[in-house]
Amino acid sequence: MRLIVINLLAVALLSFSAGTASAILFTLDGLDGQSLTPGGQVTVTVELDTETTVGITVMSSGVLFDDTKLTYNPGASQATSYLLYGGRGGGGFLKAAQTCGGYPSPGGQGTNSGSCQLALPGQINVDYVSADLSNGTQNTGMSMLVTLVFDVIASADDGTDLIWQTATAPGNVVGQPGGEKTFPSLGGKALDGTGGVMAFDHTIVPEPAMASLALAAILTVGGLRRRERRRI
Repeated sequence: MRLIVINLLAVALLSFSAGTASAILFTLDGLDGQSLTPGGQVTVTVELDTETTVGITVMSSGVLFDDTKLTYNPGASQATSYLLYGGRGGGGFLKAAQTCGGYPSPGGQGTNSGSCQLALPGQINVDYVSADLSNGTQNTGMSMLVTLVFDVIASADDGTDLIWQTATAPGNVVGQPGGEKTFPSLGGKALDGTGGVMAFDHTIVPEPAMASLALAAILTVGGLRRRERRRI
C-alpha cells in the first residue's frame, strides 16, 4: 500500500512539473558585487532564452527598481534592436518596440544607443514585437535584450533588494498567435521569495565619515588589547 502511495505521488509531481514548465526564460544578470555609492552607477542585463519556443508575437518583461535609491539612466543604457533574425526578408523576427528604441536602430548597428522608457515610476518594460504578428517568430535561441544603467542617488543597507525582474507587472505578457499566452520563467542570481521576482545583490561602500569611525574603533580595540597584554 505504501509503495502504491509513493508511486502515485511521484506521478502527481511529474504531472505538476510538466503542467507548470515554462516555455521561455528571462534572465536578469545582477552583476553582484558592484559598489553602491551615491553618485555612482550600477548595471544589469536582461537576456532571453526561447528554449526552442517559436510563435512569439509580442513579448514584455519588467524590471522593477527602488526609485528612492536609484534613477534610471536611459542615455547610458542599450537595447538590442532586433532578435532571432528570420533570414532574408526577416519574417518572424522580434524587433524592439518604440518604447525600447524601436527598429531599425538609429545607427543601423542592431543596438540602440538609448534604451527602454519608464512604464511606471520604478518600472521599466522590455518590449519586443514580431515582424509577423499572424505567425510570430520562426527562429529560436539566446539573445541579449537590454543593458540597463542606474544612477545611485542614495545609500542603502547592505542586502536591500534594489532591482528586480518580473513577468507579471502591468503591461508584461508573452503572446502567441490566436491570443494564446506563454508563461515565462525567470532566472538570475537569487530569488527573494516573493514568487519569482529576482533580487539584485550589491556591496555597500561606507560613507567616508563612517569608514573613519570604523577605523578608529578598530585601532582603539587594538590599543586596548596591547595594553592588556603588557599588564600581564
